[in-house]
Amino acid sequence: MRKTINCFIPYEENTAIDKVVTALKDSIVVNKIYLLTTAHGSMPSVPAGCEPFTIDSLNSSDTIKKIAQKADTPFTLLYTKASPFELGYMALERIADFLQDRKTGMVYADHYEWKEGEKKKHPAIDYQPGSVRDDFDFGALLAFRSEYLIGAAGMMENEREDYRYAGLYATRLFIAETGRIVHINEYLYTEIEEDNRLSGEKQFDYVNPRNREVQIEMEQAFTGYLKRTGVYLPSNFKKVNFRTETFTYEASVIIPVRNRVRTIDDAIRSALEQQTDFPFNIIIVDNHSTDGTSEVIARYKDHPQVIHLQPERTDLGIGGCWNLAVHHPLCGRFAIQLDSDDLYSSPQTLQTIVNTFYKEQCAMVIGTYRMTDFHLNTIAPGIIDHKEWTPDNGHNNALRINGLGAPRAFFTPLLREIGVPNVSYGEDYALGLAFSRTYKIGRIYDELYLCRRWEGNSDAALGIEQVNTNNHYKDSLRTHEINLRRCYNEQRSQNDGNKSKAQNKHFIEKQFAEWQTASDNLAALRKALVKQEVICGIPFTVQHNPARMVSTGAKTDKESILSRPCFLCRKNQPEDQRVCPIGDGYNLCVNPYPILPYHITIPSAEHREQILPADFCNTVSTLLNELPDEYALFYNGALCGASAPDHLHFQGVPTEHVPLIAFYRRTDSGKERLASISHSSVLHYIDSYVCPLFSIEQCRDGKTDESLFTNIMKELPCSNNEPEPKVNILAWQEDEKQIILIIPRCKHRPECYSAEAGKQMLVSPGTLDMAGIIVTPRKEDFEKISTEDIRQILQEVGLPREDAQEIIKKYRKRDRL
Repeated sequence: MRKTINCFIPYEENTAIDKVVTALKDSIVVNKIYLLTTAHGSMPSVPAGCEPFTIDSLNSSDTIKKIAQKADTPFTLLYTKASPFELGYMALERIADFLQDRKTGMVYADHYEWKEGEKKKHPAIDYQPGSVRDDFDFGALLAFRSEYLIGAAGMMENEREDYRYAGLYATRLFIAETGRIVHINEYLYTEIEEDNRLSGEKQFDYVNPRNREVQIEMEQAFTGYLKRTGVYLPSNFKKVNFRTETFTYEASVIIPVRNRVRTIDDAIRSALEQQTDFPFNIIIVDNHSTDGTSEVIARYKDHPQVIHLQPERTDLGIGGCWNLAVHHPLCGRFAIQLDSDDLYSSPQTLQTIVNTFYKEQCAMVIGTYRMTDFHLNTIAPGIIDHKEWTPDNGHNNALRINGLGAPRAFFTPLLREIGVPNVSYGEDYALGLAFSRTYKIGRIYDELYLCRRWEGNSDAALGIEQVNTNNHYKDSLRTHEINLRRCYNEQRSQNDGNKSKAQNKHFIEKQFAEWQTASDNLAALRKALVKQEVICGIPFTVQHNPARMVSTGAKTDKESILSRPCFLCRKNQPEDQRVCPIGDGYNLCVNPYPILPYHITIPSAEHREQILPADFCNTVSTLLNELPDEYALFYNGALCGASAPDHLHFQGVPTEHVPLIAFYRRTDSGKERLASISHSSVLHYIDSYVCPLFSIEQCRDGKTDESLFTNIMKELPCSNNEPEPKVNILAWQEDEKQIILIIPRCKHRPECYSAEAGKQMLVSPGTLDMAGIIVTPRKEDFEKISTEDIRQILQEVGLPREDAQEIIKKYRKRDRL
C-alpha cells in the first residue's frame, strides 16, 4: 500500500508521545509526521523521523492554511489534543479506505477513552446537514481528503477570513458544504478524557463569557457558510397583529409537570405572586404524577387563576403537555414558560415579558435566567443572558447554538399554528427555530428567571448515550430547519429572479430605444461590415466597428487614467444614460458603443480598481440570476482589454453571438478534468482551442464554491507589480450548470498593435476578441486581417501552451498522490 497520509500531531516536550510516533512511523500508509508546536524562539527537540511545525494555535485559519501547504499526499490526519493517544489495529488503513471515496471530504470514528482509570467506550453520532454546532463531538482524531482541506484553506484566503479560533470550524463547514463528512462506526483509537465536568455543566460552554471572542468568530464563520449554501435569511420579519382574536386572559403561565413534589408548590406560588396590570392564569398539566405532586396541585383547586389539567393520554412528553395547555379555551393571548423545577426571579417577570411583546412587536420573547442550586444559591456559570443574539443575525446564529434561553414566551395563536413537538427534550429549541424563521424574537437581558440545578433534574448528569441521543435530535431539528430555509430562499429567489430578469430586459431594450447615442450606434452595428474566418472548426467574426476606436485606442497608463474623469462613475455619465441597480453593489447600464446587439456594462456602484472581487463566483452567479437568460457575462482584466482599468466592471452580451460558447458546447471540445471539490464543482482544461483555456462548471443550486477558481488563479503567472494574473473571463448559465471560462493571458496587446505603418493592425484583444469576435475599428485592418493573423494574435497574447502544461502537471501530480 502506498504512503498516502501526512500526519499532524500536537507536541509538547515531556509528553508521552513516543509511542504515538512509533506507531505512526511503523504504519505502511504514513508518509510524513509533523509535530505541531506553538513554541516561539528555540524549537523543542522532536523524535527522530518527525518534522517540527510551528503554529499559532490548533484552531486558527493560519494553521489550516499552513497544513494545507504541506498536504501533498491524498489524505491528511490531524489530532486535535495535546495529550497522547493510541491507534487501534489497522486503524489508519481503515481510515484511508473510507477516504478513497472522492465525495468524502472528512472522516471521524468512535473511540475509547481513559477516564478515572477506566477504559470506556465513547461513541460518536452520524453527521447530518444540521450538525453545524461548533461543539460537535468528532473525537480528537480527524482525517481529510487533502483536496478538501486545500479547498477550505483557499476559501478562507479568498474570503479574507483570518480566524484565531474558528479556522478548524470553518474548514469543517466548507467540507460539509462541498463533500461528505463520514462517521466510521468503529472504535479506531483511544484518547484521554481531560474534561470530566458533568453534562449539565458542559452544555453552557458557549455562553461562558470567557468564550465570547471565540463565539463571535464562530458566528462569522457560520454566517458565511449560510450565505454560501443559500440558507441565510435577512432580517425581514412578518408583522404580528395581536388583536386577531379575543382572549379572556392576557397571559397564561404554562407548567408541565411529572413527579416534582419537592418543587411544584414553589413554582405555583412564584407564578401567583406576579404583579401585572392585566389578567393572567396558570395552566398546570399534571402528566400522571405518582409521587404526591397531584395532591400538592389539588390544594389550589379553588383558586380562580389555577387550571389543573390531567390528560387521559399516557404518551405525552413536555411538548405534548404544552400543546394541551395552549389549546385550552382559557389559554391567554401569550403563553409563558415556567418549568416545575424553576421560579420567576421577581414579581415583575410576567409584566416585563408582555410589555416586550407590544414594544418590539414580536411573536416570541426570551429572557435571561440565573443558575442556582436547590436552595437558590448561584452556581456556575451564573447569569445566562445569551447576548450572542443580535437583532440582525440572531435568527441565523440560532441554527449554530444549542439553546436560546429562558423563560420563553409565545403569541398563542401562532404557537397553536406551529405546534410543539411531542418530546421531552429540544421542544423549546424547535419552536425557537420555527418562530425565528419568519417572526422577530424579542430579547430581555435583565434577569427574569431562576433555573434550579439539583439531583432530580432530567439533564443533570447524563451518560454519553443519552447525550448523543439528545444531540442527534437537535441536529435533526437543524437539518429540517435548514432544508425549510433553503427552500424558502430558493422560492423567493426564483420569484425575485424571474421578476428581475423581466425588469432588466425591459430596462435594456428601453435604454437602447430612448438614448440617442446608444440607439444610433446599435443601428450602425447592424449595418457594420463583417466577415468570417474559420478557426478551430468554428466561424470567427471579424467586425469593422469604427465606434470602438475609443476603446481600442484607449490609453491605459496610470498618467492617462488620472488625467481624465472616470466614465463609469455615475456622476460622470451622460445625462441620457440611465442605471438600474443589480446584484450586490452594481449598476446595470447599456454600452453606448456596442460590440454586439444589446451589449451591457455592469460597473461597481463605488469607484474601485478593476480587480476581481474576492467572491467572484458568487458575484457572477448573482448577476447572471438577475440578467435575462440569454446573457453571458465577461470580465476584461485591467491589462486585458479593459478601457476603464480604474473602475471595477463586468460586461454582458447575448450568448448566441459568441463563437467560443458555441465551441465549448461541442462534444469534441476536449475538456480534461483537472480537479473537483465535489460532483457539483469541476475544473477542466481545454487544449483544442486556439489558446489554452480553463473552465469551471458548477451546479446552479444556490451554492457557489470559490476554491477551484481561487486555486487556478493562484497557479496562473502574475507579475510582481500586478494585483492579479492577466486574464479574460467569460461566464454563462445553461441547463442546470454555471460555466466560468478562464482565458489566461501573457500580454496586453500584440506586436502588430504598435508596429510600423504597413504592418500595424489596431487590434487590442479583450474577452470578446479572445472568444471569436475580432473588432477592427479601422477599415484597412478589417480588409487585410487573415485567419493566420487572428491565430497569431490570439496565441501571442494568450498563455503559452508550455506554461499551461506546467500548471497541468501540478494538478496531475496531486491527483496521482
